[in-house]
Amino acid sequence: MNITRLHMTKQLLRYAVLVKNVQRMIPNSDYYSTMTLDAFANEIFDRHKTVKFQRSDLTEANIQRCTYTSDKTNLCTLTSLDLENKFTELIGKNWDRDIVELINQCKECKKLLTYATVKKLFRHYSMNGRPEKVAIIQEYCLKVDPVSYRRNGEFLHYLAKAECIKGNSDKGLSILKSCYKKYDSLRSFYRIIFRELIQDSVLNRSEASLVIFKKYVLLFSDEWSDHYPLVCFWHICWASNWFSDQMLGDELLETSDVLLGIIGEKATAFSIMALKDFNEDAVVRLLQTLLKYEMMTEYVAVLQVLFNYKLRNRDIRGCTEIIRNCEVLGVTLPSNQQGRYIKMLIDDKSQKWTKEPTKTPFKDFKLKF
Repeated sequence: MNITRLHMTKQLLRYAVLVKNVQRMIPNSDYYSTMTLDAFANEIFDRHKTVKFQRSDLTEANIQRCTYTSDKTNLCTLTSLDLENKFTELIGKNWDRDIVELINQCKECKKLLTYATVKKLFRHYSMNGRPEKVAIIQEYCLKVDPVSYRRNGEFLHYLAKAECIKGNSDKGLSILKSCYKKYDSLRSFYRIIFRELIQDSVLNRSEASLVIFKKYVLLFSDEWSDHYPLVCFWHICWASNWFSDQMLGDELLETSDVLLGIIGEKATAFSIMALKDFNEDAVVRLLQTLLKYEMMTEYVAVLQVLFNYKLRNRDIRGCTEIIRNCEVLGVTLPSNQQGRYIKMLIDDKSQKWTKEPTKTPFKDFKLKF
């Protein structure tokens, strides 16, 4: 074992000093190997200097990092723009502890931050699923700017979003429900938050969260007759490519008669939106749903939208299938669409007949003797 790899201690350092002193007293002694002792002592001294300098650098770095948080007098002289830049810098470095310290000092000094800064902090921690940090910012707003705190519904929607993103969907939606019940003037805003949470839940493929969201959208619909979250939840499930989401959308239609009526009224609009995203499968499933519940008027309207889409893309096979389906169900399409379909068939046949036959290129062949 190499003795120079030993852990640096005060006793080892004293021993090295003693060896140095012995060397000075008996430089011509043959009992000690002076070369080995020199290497041993010098190595220990070098390591001692390195550790000392490293500790000094670390202390200096910590002092520089905490200078702005420890100097409260300097904090009171900072402008709102300076504080906004400081928070932006700390957010970029993910120094959460320093952000919390700075917020607490702003609260003690009653330093008013701009709404943009507060919103940036709320959004950062809510999107990262940090409800405990959101609560700290709420405490600051309550003490420093209580008017804005109450006007924005105590900023509880950020807390609800943080809980949902963290995985506590039931707790987050419970907070959102209490906000919706307490602040009537902010209900339109809470609907938008609810829609964003629904979209995140479906895209993140959390089956447990989907069940919880289903419970709350039905609760909002039954208790407050607010069907917007229910329609949004159904629409996202209906447009999804996952079979489990599609089945959940069908379950919602079976559960809520109100939802079924709304879907019937907005079926054409939903179809146009889906076809803009090239989602023909969703439109076909909507046709099957309308046919299942015998909503023939809405069925014909959606079928016309789909047929027009096929005509525009010159999909002869798709148009032919729709025509056959209409004959089976006894449904007629508008005459202008039928005329466009016939014209497309004629043009397609004429293009086939007018194609010039391919000519074999002539080769200048010479017979050589």
